[in-house]
Amino acid sequence: MRGQNPAATVPVLSSEVADADLGDLRLNYRLGLLIDSIADRPSESFPKVLDDAALEAAYRFFGNASVTPDAILAPHFRQTTRRAVARREVLVIHDTTQFEFGGDTKREGLGRLIRPGQGFFGHFALATSADGDREPLGLLNLETVFRLDKVSSKPRPQRPNRGESARWRRSIDAAEALLDGKVRAIHVMDREADSYAILSALDVAKRRYVIRSFQDRVLADEESRLRATAKAANRAFDREVPLSRRPVIDGPKGQRHPARHYRVATLSFAAKAIEIPRTVDARTAGSPTLALNVIYVSERKPPPGEPAVEWFLLTNLPIGTSEEIAFAVDCYRGRWTIEEYFKALKTGCQYEKRQLESAHSLLNALAILAPVAWRLLLLRHLARHAPERPASDALTPTQLEVLHATAKRPLPTRPTIREAMLAVAGLGGHLPRNGDPGWLVLGRGMHDLLLLELGWRARDRAEK
Repeated sequence: MRGQNPAATVPVLSSEVADADLGDLRLNYRLGLLIDSIADRPSESFPKVLDDAALEAAYRFFGNASVTPDAILAPHFRQTTRRAVARREVLVIHDTTQFEFGGDTKREGLGRLIRPGQGFFGHFALATSADGDREPLGLLNLETVFRLDKVSSKPRPQRPNRGESARWRRSIDAAEALLDGKVRAIHVMDREADSYAILSALDVAKRRYVIRSFQDRVLADEESRLRATAKAANRAFDREVPLSRRPVIDGPKGQRHPARHYRVATLSFAAKAIEIPRTVDARTAGSPTLALNVIYVSERKPPPGEPAVEWFLLTNLPIGTSEEIAFAVDCYRGRWTIEEYFKALKTGCQYEKRQLESAHSLLNALAILAPVAWRLLLLRHLARHAPERPASDALTPTQLEVLHATAKRPLPTRPTIREAMLAVAGLGGHLPRNGDPGWLVLGRGMHDLLLLELGWRARDRAEK
């Protein structure tokens, strides 16, 4: 086990923004009220969560020109840093997701997407523990990208320090500035970050990374290619690894990654030191060549009809032993946590269903929902990885009282987090034989629990 593993707690969300500075004490107070109200019923629309006066105040808050996403998120970033510093080592997982807003009405300030529609892209940096648990610690950066130009058929020159691709380097720099050298960070990125400019910048700054290779590069000797060289490396060891279920995913440059079912796969690992030459589009970046390591991961005998696992991972982590190779691969496997975070944000918090009319309001709503989605992710993480913790660490006393009275199966007097979360999912229609509940059924169950809680409190007030 690498690093410490202090006990996790599920915070009250207003504590995440307690030191926010929006330039007005009334706005700071409103932010705390909003985030706690939304966190209690994250999948509900704003009109269902808030009464008429609070809803009007919320809309004014979202549209207030002096309220910005950066100001809303800054205290959450600081809290994430505090949690990260309590660890000796963390993963900082970077990725981009698309937010699409439907309807025929054109919303002010939104841009074009990969497919027809209106919206924008969000680039996130999510911190997790670097041990096998990969406990989500919170966000360290969030940057949004709006494509307001028209689609062009002409190819554009690659500029490593400008344009959308520069978001990867800005995200790394922002996360490192917050961590300030107080904790060892490993930056984890998927294939879109396979760029000589990014690799060189990480190398110059002496920052550690694991990036999945996208390009079959020519190596510095001008004769060998990266993938053939990696495949020819001596196999270091095999290991059985559980592979989570995956839906179809839209990848960079229009790629689509096929779906797969859950299975336990036998993976082979090989690693080799290589040297790559500077590319034409990165001619101003670093030195003419860059030394790094490539790890080749391949699946032996995948089930019929299932896509085989094959990864080429670029890293500057050590690969001298089997344990070091396995650790680097496990760092990359932690990248799936950010996909789960996106599900918590889009399905658990229903962000793309929010009926706000301008980009400014949508961005402020995103800044509030981003920490809420992190807490949902943490709750499910605790149910899976700390199942024996008391349910009181995750749910309120009233919610537990309601669950005891309404759960489809009897709950113990002092239920664990896992027992309580399965009871919540049961309210949403989950069946135990179907395995762990997904975001949709958890969201439905939490919705029903919160409605029951409202009725429970109203009954108590009436009896008093």
